[in-house]
Amino acid sequence: MQPKIGLALGSGGLRGIAHIGVLKVLEKHNIPVDYIAGCSIGSLVGALYAAGLDAETILKLAKNLKKRHWLDFVIPQMGIVSGERALATIRLLTKQKIFEDLVLPLAVVATELNSGQEVVFTQGDVAKAVRASISVPGVFIPFAIDDRLFVDGAVLNPTPIDVARNMGADIVIAVDLAHASSVGNINNMFDVIIQSIDIMERELCKHRQQQCDILIQPDVGSMSPSSFETMDECALAGELAAEAVIPAIKALLANWQGNEAKSDNPDRLLSIGS
Repeated sequence: MQPKIGLALGSGGLRGIAHIGVLKVLEKHNIPVDYIAGCSIGSLVGALYAAGLDAETILKLAKNLKKRHWLDFVIPQMGIVSGERALATIRLLTKQKIFEDLVLPLAVVATELNSGQEVVFTQGDVAKAVRASISVPGVFIPFAIDDRLFVDGAVLNPTPIDVARNMGADIVIAVDLAHASSVGNINNMFDVIIQSIDIMERELCKHRQQQCDILIQPDVGSMSPSSFETMDECALAGELAAEAVIPAIKALLANWQGNEAKSDNPDRLLSIGS
């Protein structure tokens, strides 16, 4: 019996294009993905993949869609971007699917602002869940669902390893983008906000990394989290980091026994990245 593989895709602004590079390599080596848990940009990439788009198609879409498809600026209240264009774009790309219609099981992590609790979406409107998850505080206006306000899941769980495990994954591959220690140039308020959140996320991730079996950390530290100009570089960084860990993934699969998956065993963690 083959183990179920879960992919935990973390936050990181537009550096999350690295997730696409990781997916390309998994496809290339015929590594199956059975579950996807995503946070922020990881939820967006994960939703498109779970909706049936392959990695190359997602990358082409990312490169061809312009800022105007995602950003609609408003007079600052609870954020400077209303998020209506982003919601419409996500809904279009996911073909208005609900979670139950997806090709792969997907879990989307967001933070409920009033209670401060983590919420994991696994049912209902995929686009709404992703819109909630990408709501970077101070950038996107918090998203309301059923009279509750949601912001970026990265506030509590930037790389949702535990969520992927709870979905039923025997082996969890985590793609962490919050580890990067610096941004090449902090040029605007987006960079300031996302870099500040990244600092917080690094501390959160330190206590959760041992829960995964393989940790991939693409070298994206020199790339701006708000730049639409570095998508190829981000995707390549994801590919390189994933290629480096393919032998370890194949070894896990080849040697798999049903009782091997233990999330509390630090000896099973392999970290690949900068």
